[in-house]
Amino acid sequence: GVQAERLLRAPEPEGRLPCHLLVTGQPGQPLRVDATVAVPGRQSVTVTVQSPEPLQPAQGAGLDVALLTDKLGALGGTPLRLASLDAENLSAGLHLPVSALKALRRVLVERLVPAFLDKQRHVVREDATLAPLRKDAQFRAGWQPPAEPQLLALCRTDAQLDAAIAAALPEVELDWMEFVGLTRAVQKARDAGMRVTIASVRVQKPGEEGYDRRIARLQPDGVLVRHWGGLMHFAGLQQEGPRPAVHGDFSLNVTNSLTAQHLFALGADTLTAAHDLDETQLHALLDHVPAERLTVTVHHHIATFHTEHCVYAHLLSDGKDFHDCGRPCEARAIALRDHRGLEHPVLVDVGCRNTVFNAQAQSAASVVPRLLARGCKRFRVEFVRETGAQAALVLATYAQLLQGRIAPGDVARAVGVHEQFGVTAGTMQTLRPVG
Repeated sequence: GVQAERLLRAPEPEGRLPCHLLVTGQPGQPLRVDATVAVPGRQSVTVTVQSPEPLQPAQGAGLDVALLTDKLGALGGTPLRLASLDAENLSAGLHLPVSALKALRRVLVERLVPAFLDKQRHVVREDATLAPLRKDAQFRAGWQPPAEPQLLALCRTDAQLDAAIAAALPEVELDWMEFVGLTRAVQKARDAGMRVTIASVRVQKPGEEGYDRRIARLQPDGVLVRHWGGLMHFAGLQQEGPRPAVHGDFSLNVTNSLTAQHLFALGADTLTAAHDLDETQLHALLDHVPAERLTVTVHHHIATFHTEHCVYAHLLSDGKDFHDCGRPCEARAIALRDHRGLEHPVLVDVGCRNTVFNAQAQSAASVVPRLLARGCKRFRVEFVRETGAQAALVLATYAQLLQGRIAPGDVARAVGVHEQFGVTAGTMQTLRPVG
C-alpha cells in the first residue's frame, strides 16, 4: 500500500557505517563473503565468513547481485548499511539456499559489530582530568575591579534610573525598550557622573548585528552581553579611545570554572554567575574564579521565558510586528496572571521580543556576607516594573547590607521579597493576559 511505499522510499538513517561486501565462490566450494567497514578516523575492519555447505549448480538463474544484495545487505536494525557489493569473482549459475545466505548475514553482523566497536573504543583514564584542564585565567588588559564592594542597578525606566542617581551609585546598567529613550538615559546617567553599561538583547540572530553597532555608537563604559555574538563583537571592538568593558550576563550560563576560563580568554572582563547555581555550587566556582571578576545578582525577578512572539502586538493591535502594530508596548503594560492570581510582567526589548518575568522578586541577601568575605565586589540589583520609590527603597536596603548596617534576615522584610538564591520554584500555570 501507500504506507509501505513511503517506508521503502525513506532516506537511509544517518550515522550508520558503510559496509562493503566482496562475494566469491566456485562450484563445490563454500560461498565466501569478505565484509569491510570503514571506521572514521581509524583503520578499517574486515571480517570473513564462509557458508558451511558448498555451492551447487543452480537449476535457474542462480545467485546474482540482486539476490545477494537483498539477502546479505538487509542490515536494518544494525549500526551498518550496505555501501557496495562486488560479486565479479563469483562463478555464474551457482545456488545456495536463501536460509544459508541469511545465516551468513547474521554471522557477519555478530562478528563485525564487536570488531569495529573495539576499534572505536575510547581509552578511559583512571586518574582525575580536571586539574590538567584548568589553566591560569587569561584576561584582556584595561579593566580594573572596584576597590570596594559596589551595588549595580539594572534599570529599565527613567524613574528607576533617577533612584539609582539619587543613591549615588558609581555605575548603572541600562536595559531599554527602544534606542531613543536609551540615548536620553545614557546622557542623564553621564550627567550625573555615573559609569554607563548598556545591556544587549538576549537573543540576536544572524543579520541583526546592527543592535551591537548601535550600542557601540553610544560609547558606553561597559556592555552587559547576553549572547556569545555580543561577547565576540565587543571583545574585539576596534575604536579610538577606551574600549567598553565586557560584562557577561547570566545567560552565558557560567556554571563552572572551565566555562569561565574560556570566556575570560575570549575577552570577557567580568561574568555573572548563572542562576542555576545554588550557594554551595557558587562557592565551588569561586574556588577557581577571581571573586572580583564575578558579578552576583542579589535581587531580581527571574526571567521565566523569552519569546519572539509579541504578546502586545497580538492582544492590543491588528498588526503582526513593529511595522504595523502601532507599538502599544510604549503605552500599555501587560502581565500574565497565573492560577494563584500572581501577575508576571511581560517586557519588550529593542528587537520586539518578549520576556516574561516572575511576579515575585527574590533576594539573595543571605549569601552576601560570605561573598563579601570571599572578595566579591559586584552585586547586581535588577528592576523590572518597580516604581521610583520602590527602587529607592531596594537600593538603600542593599547598600546598608553591603556596609554591614543591616542583617541579611531583615532585607526580605524591608523590601517585601522572597528569600531564595538560584532558580525559583515554578508557579507558571494557566497563564492569562492582564493589562
